[in-house]
Amino acid sequence: MRKILFFWMIVVVIVNSVLIASVNYSFVSEYGPGIVDWGSNVKYGGTFRDIDVWGQLTFSLNPLTADGQHLGITPEMYEGLFYVNPLNGAVTSLLGSSYKWENKNLKLVVTTRKNVKWSDGTSFTAQDVAFTFNLLKTYPSLDLSGLWSPNSGLQSVEASDDNTVVFEFVKPDTPLFFYIASQPIVPEHIWSAVKDPVTFTNPNPVGTGPFLFKSFSANTNTIVAVKNPNYWMKGRPYINEIEVKSVSSATPFIMAMLKHDEDFNYGYIPNVQQTWADKDPSVNKYWWAVSGENILYLNTLKYPFDNSTFRKALSIAINKVALEERAYFGIGGVANPAAIIPSQMNEWFDPTLTALASELNTYNPNKAQELLASIGFKKDSNGQLLAPDGKPLPIFKILVGAGWTDYITQAQIISEDLKTLGISTTIDQETWGSYLPSLMSGTYDMAICWGSGGGPTPYYLYYQEFNPTFSASTIGKTAISDYSRYTNPLVTASLDIYSETSDTRLQKQAIYTIERIMLEDVPFIPLTYRTTFDNYSEETFTGFPSALYPYNGGENIDGQGGEMLILNVHLK
Repeated sequence: MRKILFFWMIVVVIVNSVLIASVNYSFVSEYGPGIVDWGSNVKYGGTFRDIDVWGQLTFSLNPLTADGQHLGITPEMYEGLFYVNPLNGAVTSLLGSSYKWENKNLKLVVTTRKNVKWSDGTSFTAQDVAFTFNLLKTYPSLDLSGLWSPNSGLQSVEASDDNTVVFEFVKPDTPLFFYIASQPIVPEHIWSAVKDPVTFTNPNPVGTGPFLFKSFSANTNTIVAVKNPNYWMKGRPYINEIEVKSVSSATPFIMAMLKHDEDFNYGYIPNVQQTWADKDPSVNKYWWAVSGENILYLNTLKYPFDNSTFRKALSIAINKVALEERAYFGIGGVANPAAIIPSQMNEWFDPTLTALASELNTYNPNKAQELLASIGFKKDSNGQLLAPDGKPLPIFKILVGAGWTDYITQAQIISEDLKTLGISTTIDQETWGSYLPSLMSGTYDMAICWGSGGGPTPYYLYYQEFNPTFSASTIGKTAISDYSRYTNPLVTASLDIYSETSDTRLQKQAIYTIERIMLEDVPFIPLTYRTTFDNYSEETFTGFPSALYPYNGGENIDGQGGEMLILNVHLK
């Protein structure tokens, strides 16, 4: 489910100017915070066992296709220029050793790493980087991040020498660095001979990454990769082999983890503390890092959700603490109403908005009733809320995914809370095949979903949610990501200011403007924080990401952050 939506999230360009964030652990300064300095007594060896709910796998090792269209081991074989931690913007150097913006942010110059070889022994150069980006331009279906889309300012990518690649822009687009950084790079000497890179399954992968493909069994749904003995990063990886197994439901992975047959899993475990951690506290661990928000979208093209005071009343009438406790057992927390995640609060949230944010998150049905009365909405003798024209409001639907227990639980609580205001609702469970189209076509009333964008600063969510390019002005017309269909010229101008500069001070002012509009206009209602789902056993291995060592964003092995995981984990 998450993989499919992420495909929709990244078909457009987002942005960021990123700096290495401060960290409280020692890391290898040559590379950055993604590579932890574990000292000189690290033990080498072992087979790292990962189990995930990916269903039946089909063979493909094409790193340029969308998630779900290739085996989830490609990030350990094909690397990007940099890894940008989506929680805090910390940059780790991979195939790129440095970068800088020039010519009023119309040129991005990346210096590529020397003395790197492809796994077949051929030298890696900046020409491979330029080739990869231009391949995406030639085959738009592979351009999953929208690097060459009409919304992008990217004009050309060329290698000026063996260790320098230059990205030229027709307009400033500094946040695009986030996607440029993470793009997997393929070898020109192999892929230039591929007739159709879109359908190419890449049976004999040649990469620069820490692992080499060994085998895939469709019968056991298992992938095996072995350590690259000639990997360029000194002393890494520590482990010898990776075994990735895919199952079709949560029960098998939970049982396998409890038996310590597996070392790592990325998946939702109900009441994870009791179900997993408490069963063997010395080794059963988890790190569910907050990466986004669960949101109550309000269809602002429908009455009365087109009224900002009405939307604000709904926000303070919902008991968000109850949502968090009953749906997520208190792990993630109540979301900031401006949709700022905890790891970005200190850097990006306007402190002058603290009181206003607190008011929006304080459960206060009496105040909500007063707000509604101030715009003419009052209850009749039966306790039903009437519109200003005296007519009763219709029964509204709350859209959720069929069988999604966390969202259904939240919808039930919201339904009860709104009943206190005199608003009647029903819960509309739709399968994935109709749930997403309902959001995108604007045929819903209210809907619970995760935020449609995310990255190292709040810009990424705001860009997806409020850029008019991704919205729609009529019901039935497709909105790519602005499900609430809310746009505001001040927000649009702020997004433009952010993207045109690499000055963090100016970017913060742009974000502050959007935050204030979020709190005053309430285009949608952030409910609870959304977390990642790293579950791991320390019976055999240690060095996993955690609150003490947030060297990645809590990503799974099939994401770029998975390479950071594999480069840091080691035998106990």
